[in-house]
Amino acid sequence: MQITRNNHWRMLIIFGVAHLAIFLCFFAVMAQLFYPAAGELERNFALQMLDGRMPYRDFACEYPPLALLSFLVPALLFRTPAAYAFAFAGELLLFDLVVLVLIASLASRLNMPVRSALAAYTVLLLAVGPLVVCRYDMLPAMLSLAALWAFVGRRTGTAWTLIALGVTAKLYPVVLVPLFFIYNVINGEYRRLARGIVFFLGVLFVVVVPWLVIDAAGFWHSLTYHMERGLHSESTYGTVLLVAQSLGWTRVEGSLTFGSWNITSPLADVLGGLSFYFVLGFLAAVYGWFGWLVAGWVKERSGGGIAGPHYAVRLLLQVAFLAVLVFMLTNKVFSAQYLIWLCPLLPLLGGQSRYIAWLLFAAAAALTQYVFPYHYIEFELGNIVPVVMLAGRNLLLVAVVAVILRGKGVFRGVKATEL
Repeated sequence: MQITRNNHWRMLIIFGVAHLAIFLCFFAVMAQLFYPAAGELERNFALQMLDGRMPYRDFACEYPPLALLSFLVPALLFRTPAAYAFAFAGELLLFDLVVLVLIASLASRLNMPVRSALAAYTVLLLAVGPLVVCRYDMLPAMLSLAALWAFVGRRTGTAWTLIALGVTAKLYPVVLVPLFFIYNVINGEYRRLARGIVFFLGVLFVVVVPWLVIDAAGFWHSLTYHMERGLHSESTYGTVLLVAQSLGWTRVEGSLTFGSWNITSPLADVLGGLSFYFVLGFLAAVYGWFGWLVAGWVKERSGGGIAGPHYAVRLLLQVAFLAVLVFMLTNKVFSAQYLIWLCPLLPLLGGQSRYIAWLLFAAAAALTQYVFPYHYIEFELGNIVPVVMLAGRNLLLVAVVAVILRGKGVFRGVKATEL
C-alpha cells in the first residue's frame, strides 16, 4: 500500500510539473493573442472592488460571488494588466493541480490506472487550449469534482458544501444536486440527505443573503441577465442555423450582445425561448435514467446479484458527466470555455468505450480551439470553415452522449470499493 501511494505521489509530481509547463506555454500564447493582456475583464471587476465599489450595487456584474472572489485574489498582489493576467493564470493552475489530486484519488478508488486517467486529463486540457489560463471555469470544475469525491467518500457535509460553493461560482454545478438527492432517496438515506440539504442551503444563505441585503435588485439582475441572453452562435441550435444559412436554407443576423456573438431571426428567437424547456426535459430524462439504474443496483445488491458495490461509484461519475454535457448541448449559450467543465470528469469514465469518448471529446475540443481563440473573427463573419467546425464540434459531443448511453452496463464486474 505504501509503495502504491508513493507511486501515486511520484506520478502527481511528474504531471504537476507537466501542467506547469503547459500553463506557461498557454499563457505565452494568450499574451500574443491579447493586448494588453488576457484577463482584462476580470481585472476590471477586481479593481473596481478594490476601489470600494460594491458588485451588483455600484456596477453591473453577471458573475456570481465566488467568481468575483477568484477575480479579486490576484489583484491583491498585482494590478498591471500583464502581471494580473500571470497571477490569474497561476491561480487557475492551483485549481488544476487540485483536480489532478482528485482524479488520482478517484481513479485509485475505482481500481483504474491512475497514470492513464492523469494522462487523459492532460491531453484533454491540451485539446481545449489556452482558454484554461484565462477563464475561471477551472474553479467550478474543481469544486464539482471535489463534491463528487466527497460524496463518494461518504463525507456528506463536505460534498453538499462544495457543490453549493460550485453553484456560487457558476450556476451549472446545480445539475449535480439531483443526482445526490436521487441516490440518497433510493438508498433510504434520509438523514444523510437532510443533513446535506442543510449544509447546501446554509452555504447559499451565507454567500447570497449579504448581497441581497446590499442590493437585491442588482443581485437578481446578475441571474436574470443570463435568462435574457439571445441565442448564442456557438450553441447547438446556433451552429445548425449558421450551417443552414450557408446552404441558403435560412437567414440570420449576428451581433455582439451580452458579451457574446449571438444570432437573431424568427426561428432563432423561437429556439432560444424553447431552449430552457429542452434543458429541463433532457435533464429530467438523465435523472430518470440514473434513478432507474440506481434502483436496479440496489435491488440486485440486496438479492446477491453480480452488480458489485463499485457500480454506484462509476455510475454516479458517468451520469454526472452526462448531465453536465446534456446541459451544455441543450442550453442556448455554449461558450468555448465550457469544455473545461468536462475535462476533470471524462478521464473517470469506465469501460472500453471510454477511449472512444476521450477521442471524440479531444477532437471536439481541438475543433473548438481552432475557432477560438485563433479564427473567431472568421466565424463571426460567417466563414463556412469555422462554422462547420463548430457544428462538427457539437455533433461530436452528441456522439459522446451516445457512447455513454450505449455503455450503461460496462461497469459490472470491475472491483472497487463501495460508495
